[in-house]
Amino acid sequence: MNFQELKAYVLRALNVFYARDSDLLSQRDEWAIAHRLAVYLEQEIPGWNVDCEYNKQGSDSDSKRDATGKRVRPDIALHHRQQSELQHNLLAVELKRFLEELQHSNQEKKEISDLDKALRYTCPAEGEQTYQYQYGLALCFLPTLKCFWFRDGRQMQE
Repeated sequence: MNFQELKAYVLRALNVFYARDSDLLSQRDEWAIAHRLAVYLEQEIPGWNVDCEYNKQGSDSDSKRDATGKRVRPDIALHHRQQSELQHNLLAVELKRFLEELQHSNQEKKEISDLDKALRYTCPAEGEQTYQYQYGLALCFLPTLKCFWFRDGRQMQE
């Protein structure tokens, strides 16, 4: 699937989310937002598994880990379960309600921002990292929808 097709599917799913579930944006429940968006992505993109907070990699029961060995799990993953090759990991999505939340990192807890997570999901495997997604997407909904797309460890220009 090329980027333009994927982007069109994602935008259609976002439109359905706004039409049916925008009331979730007034609450503080990121998981509910991610779940509803995942439902609409699954309807739009046939042939792919769409999972929330999925942290398994390939046929192993081991968790996905970043280059430092820390466990990671995208808010939404579009992939083929039990497969670890790049062509089976289409999209990793990180989302927040507000842009400030998307950009925020917590140095004390050594947590990176969701923008950085979305970028890193697309970096080639190195260190203890054993996965890579074709595309990463960081979304924020308020005050307006913003989509930050990543590929090969870099932000894409739309």
